[in-house]
Amino acid sequence: MNVVTASAPLVGAAARRRTAGRVAREIAPRRPSLGKGAQSEAAARRGSARRRRPPLAALSPDDSGIIVNADEPAPFVLADVVGVDPSASAPWTPDPEMLRFCEPPALNGGRKLKVAVLLSGGVDSAVALTLLKATGHDCVAFYLQIWFVEDFRNTWDACPWEDDLDVARMVCEHLDVPLESVPLTNQYWDLVVAHSIDQISRGRTPNPDVLCNSRVKFGAFADWLETNRAGEFDRVASGHYAAVDRVPGILADVHGDDEGAGRHPCRLVMSVDARKDQTYFLAHLSQRQLAALTFPIGGLPKAQIRQIARAAGLPNAERKDSQGICFLGKVKFSEFVAEHLGERPGAIVELETGTRLGTHSGFWFHTIGQRSGLGLSGGPWYVAAKDVAGNVVYVTGDYYDVNKERNTFRVGEFSWLSGARPASDADGYALGHGGEGARLAASRDGGDGRGGDDGAPAETTSRGVNGGASASEVDATKTSELYCKVRHGENRYRCTLRFDLDGDAGTVIVDGDDQGFAAGQYAVFYDARVCLGCGVILEQPARSDLAERDVAHRTFTNAEGEVLEPEGAGA
Repeated sequence: MNVVTASAPLVGAAARRRTAGRVAREIAPRRPSLGKGAQSEAAARRGSARRRRPPLAALSPDDSGIIVNADEPAPFVLADVVGVDPSASAPWTPDPEMLRFCEPPALNGGRKLKVAVLLSGGVDSAVALTLLKATGHDCVAFYLQIWFVEDFRNTWDACPWEDDLDVARMVCEHLDVPLESVPLTNQYWDLVVAHSIDQISRGRTPNPDVLCNSRVKFGAFADWLETNRAGEFDRVASGHYAAVDRVPGILADVHGDDEGAGRHPCRLVMSVDARKDQTYFLAHLSQRQLAALTFPIGGLPKAQIRQIARAAGLPNAERKDSQGICFLGKVKFSEFVAEHLGERPGAIVELETGTRLGTHSGFWFHTIGQRSGLGLSGGPWYVAAKDVAGNVVYVTGDYYDVNKERNTFRVGEFSWLSGARPASDADGYALGHGGEGARLAASRDGGDGRGGDDGAPAETTSRGVNGGASASEVDATKTSELYCKVRHGENRYRCTLRFDLDGDAGTVIVDGDDQGFAAGQYAVFYDARVCLGCGVILEQPARSDLAERDVAHRTFTNAEGEVLEPEGAGA
């Protein structure tokens, strides 16, 4: 374990940049092997990628819908911080109202908590730590070390992880809190990166940030605590914009072993700041994980977070929010994909006419609803569909035509925060309140949060009993009065969710036309402000008519990247 002490000397930005490459190569773990077969294919693709890199704007947050930001992190030079003395104690006392999401001792029988606080170097996690300490809890900060030498080999002049770690050290020195660095590189690769690459290669648009939270930040890190600091902490905290609604006085350790958490399930609630709300990224958590968490800033808007940081004298109070692929920092998403999958040129075809308009670098660089990065004239053009097998990207100039249905999608691979599928109208009780309806749903699902095996469809509503109608009078196949998000942000749709008979998948109808539902993204469901859980958006039914019509545009390759001639290509 690498312990970062508060007394460790700080170095200037210029010195760090001169030595960043050397230091990184000395201490950074190497990326795990993909296996011989995958290595040969990846090597061939990388060779193609080096010959012709894809446009960097190919997948931007605004146009693609993928929840991976391509924006550059804001520049931040530690040596340029003025007006802050990290060694000075902050003469600041918070308003008690600011601490209401910190589980004050008064709500826990006077007991102060031992909290493991995840510190990223950003202002949100720094304020979370500040508030927890002001509440009187015993805090230890942890910085999760997750990066690869290869991913930063061309950005040594601005290594984001090194700045982040230095800032985290300054914050902890200012607050007199110990800081430890935890190496989780291999876990991040195995549980998030490898999965994302596999999904992208299949034509999906994954969300690494969702899996990073459930599998690494609150998964692998909890495992690390259990191995190295067993039984020491009552909670794990972070600077997420969300809140945990729990019964006061109910404690669960970071592994969720306390039986009280099972009797009194916790609920994930949206932040008061709708624009910053991050429940979308937390919807894949389990009930055990949620019971061990606390989010101190969930009841505060972003503007107030900045005010608190300044008032408390935090050294990163003016540091701008960074954007990036979870822990990959400044690595552009398109570069990341090109590095691992290379290029595979194919046709860009107009959806309505079958006319070939251009050539793309690989279907994996494009997602439904994307506008930028296509390199076509006469636009605007939008990605409307993908033929993954034939490597064809379909575009349209009439994406928002009323005749193009963009309010329905298929969803599966459900994960419910309560551990059980939401109760239905036929059950007769409101969602998420632990009533008889919830127990019926849990019994039907076997308590695992997935669809039941009895073939019975379920419907969900937050309205409770339907005007006094009996369960037999309620349509038990239709869901209603839910909200859903199909990407991070404040926009939510009212929606109807109808489960298939086996309960493993379903169909969602939203009350508006979306910019495009990308397979692999998450649909997150809500009852009012309570986050219920999520499902993965599935592929839409294949357009066999397009494949048959545009057979001449389809290209197939083998594992070595050699182009294969499809049957009927000469027709």
